[in-house]
Order: sequence, then C-alpha cells, then structure tokens
Amino acid sequence: MAKIKLHRCSYTFLHVDMDMCWRLQKALDSQGVDYEIVKHGYGKSEKSRASVVELSGQKYLPVLELPDGTVYRDETDEMVARVKAGELSA
Repeated sequence: MAKIKLHRCSYTFLHVDMDMCWRLQKALDSQGVDYEIVKHGYGKSEKSRASVVELSGQKYLPVLELPDGTVYRDETDEMVARVKAGELSA
C-alpha cells in the first residue's frame, strides 16, 4: 500500500516549532501516520522549487501527497489540525 508523501524542506534538522515542515512532520509522527519524506532544496524561488510548483501549483512547503494522488497544501496550522483530527483520507 502506498504511503503518504511529506514534501518538505531539506534543512529540517533543528526540530524547532518555527520550522513549518517540522511542525507537520511532528504531527504526523504523533498520530502514527505512515509516511515517506521527499526533500526539496534550500531555495525558495519558483525556479528552485519547480518540482513543488509542478506538484501543487505553488512553491511553499510542506505539501502532503496522499496515496490516491491527491495533493494537500494549506497553512501549516490548518494542516497540523487536520492531521491531529484524523481528517486525512489516507
């Protein structure tokens, strides 16, 4: 069975709550969600995040790619709330 893909920045290593990608990853971990990490580069321009733009239509991370191919991107607080509420259709 396919896993959720967490598209996140490659510099998520400090594990502080100011890091939006870490906050979502921590929420997935706390809910026991099985996922794989897809890291994206350091730049934040549309050119350096072309694969994120192609996937989600915008350049911001984090992005969740669900097993059915649905791409979910919202403000991180909203994404974390949905994960904690068990509202991902994965």
